[in-house]
Amino acid sequence: MQNQINNKSCIKSEEVSFKRRYFAKLISNVVVLVANVLMQSIIPRALGPAAYGNFNFITNFFQQLIGFLNLNTSTTFYTKLSQRQDDKGLVLFYLNIMVTLGLLVATFVMAGFALEMQHLIWPDQKKNIVVLGALWAFLTFSFGIFCEMSDAYGLTVNAEIAKLALKLFGLLIIVAMFWLNVVTLMNFFAYQLFLLLISLGIVIWIIHRNGYPFQLNRRLTKWQWQGYGSEFLKFCLPLVLFSGFAALQAILERWMLQKYSGSAEQGFYGIALQISSICFLCTSAIVPLLAREYSVSYAKNDIYEMKRLFLRFVPMLYTITAYFGCFLAVESRAVMLLFGGRSYSAAVLPIAVMCFYPLHQTYGQLNASLFFAAGRTTAYSNIGIVMILISIPLTFFLIGPREYGALNGGAAGLAAKMVAIQLLSTNAQLKTLSRLLTLPFLKLLGHQVVVVLFFVPMAFTASYASEVTLSCRTVLEQFLFSGILYTVAILVLLLIFPALTAMKKEEFQRLWLSLLVRIKGASQK
Repeated sequence: MQNQINNKSCIKSEEVSFKRRYFAKLISNVVVLVANVLMQSIIPRALGPAAYGNFNFITNFFQQLIGFLNLNTSTTFYTKLSQRQDDKGLVLFYLNIMVTLGLLVATFVMAGFALEMQHLIWPDQKKNIVVLGALWAFLTFSFGIFCEMSDAYGLTVNAEIAKLALKLFGLLIIVAMFWLNVVTLMNFFAYQLFLLLISLGIVIWIIHRNGYPFQLNRRLTKWQWQGYGSEFLKFCLPLVLFSGFAALQAILERWMLQKYSGSAEQGFYGIALQISSICFLCTSAIVPLLAREYSVSYAKNDIYEMKRLFLRFVPMLYTITAYFGCFLAVESRAVMLLFGGRSYSAAVLPIAVMCFYPLHQTYGQLNASLFFAAGRTTAYSNIGIVMILISIPLTFFLIGPREYGALNGGAAGLAAKMVAIQLLSTNAQLKTLSRLLTLPFLKLLGHQVVVVLFFVPMAFTASYASEVTLSCRTVLEQFLFSGILYTVAILVLLLIFPALTAMKKEEFQRLWLSLLVRIKGASQK
C-alpha cells in the first residue's frame, strides 16, 4: 500500500515537473514570438531582399553542411543523456565530436578558397561572408547542443529565463541599430555572433553551476572510446545515408534557387520561412520535453505511456499551429507589408504557402523523437530517403529554368515543394508509428484535414469582415481586428468541438471558464 502511495506521489511529482518545464518554455517562446515579430519587421526591411537573401543562403548552406557532418550524433547524444544524466564520460565524448566537426567545417571552407571554387559553391558571395556564415552556423549548432543538455538535465526553467533575457537584450540592440541606420549585412553578422557567444557562455555556466561540470581535464579510457563509439555507431549508422541525402537535398534546393532565381528570390523565400517559423514557436516549446519523456518511457519499456503522450499532445499542438498558420496564410499580403514592406511584394505567395509548412513540422519533429527514442532509426531513414528521391527532381521542376522544361517558380515553387514533401513524409512516418504504438492512423489523418477545412474559411471570413468594416484604416489595424474576429470564432468552434484539440469537453470548458475569470479580473483592475 505504501509503495502504491509512493508511486502515485512520484508520478504526480513528474507531471508537475513536466508542466513546470513546459510552461517555462511556453512563456519564453511567447515572449520570443513577440520579439521575433518585432525583429522580423526590422531586419528584412533594413537589409533589403538581396542582402537578406544572401544571409539566408549562406547560413542555410553551413547549417545543412553541419547537419550532414553531425550524422545525427546530436540526436543520439540527447536521447542517451536523457536516459543517463550522470554519465560524464558521454558528455566528454560528445564534446570531442563537436570540436572535430568544427575543424571539418573550417577545413572545407579553406579548401574551397584554396581551390578557387567559392563562386561555384557559394554563388555571388564574398569570402568574408562565407567565413562569417560558417562561424554563425557552428555557434548556432553548439548553442543548440548545450540547450538540449539543459533540457536533459531538467534545467529548462533556468535556461529559458536566461534565453529570454538575452532575446530582449538582442531586440534592444537591433532596434538601436535600425534607429541609427547601421544595419548592414556585415554588422548584422557581427550582432548575431556577439549574441551567440554570450548565450553560449551563459547556458554553459548554468549547466556547470547546477552540478554538471564538464571535467575537461579528464581523459577517456580506450574502453570508453570504444564503448561510446560503438553505441553511437549502432544508433547513427542507419541514418548516415539519409543524413547525406538530406544535406545534399537542402543544399541543392537553396543553391538552385540562388543560381536560377537570384538573391532577391532567396530573400523572398527567407522571409516566408521566417514568418512560417513564428507559427511553430508556441508548440516548439514542448517538442524537446516530449522527446525526453519518450526516451525515458521507452527505457522503462512503457509503450502505453508513449502512446498516451502522443495522443494527448500531438493533435493539440497541430491544432494550435494550424490556428496561427491558416490565419497568416490568408493574411499573407498584410504580413508582407508589416514585416518586409513593399520591396517584398513578390513574397506574398511564398508566405501564404509556407505558412502551412509548420502544421506538419509539428508532426515531423515529434514523429522523429518517437523513432529515435524507440531505436527505429532504420525505418526513419528509409522513409526519409524515399522522400528525398522524390524531392530533388520535384524541386528542379518547380524552380529550374524554363528552357529545361521547368516552371521557374522561384521562392513560391520551393515553398510549394516544402509543404508537399512535409505532408507526405510526416504521414508516412505516422503510418509506421501507428503500427508500433497502435495509433488510430485514419483518425489522426482525418483530424489534420478537418482542422484546416474549418480554420481557413474562418480566416477568410474574418479577413473580409475586417477589410469591409475598416476599409479606411491602416493595414495594421485591419490585421489586428481580423485576428480578433478569427480568434473568437476559433474559440467558439473549439468550445463546440473540443475534440479538435484532443481535449475532453469538460477540460476545455474549465480552461475557457478560467480564461474568462482572468479576463474579468484584469478588466476590473
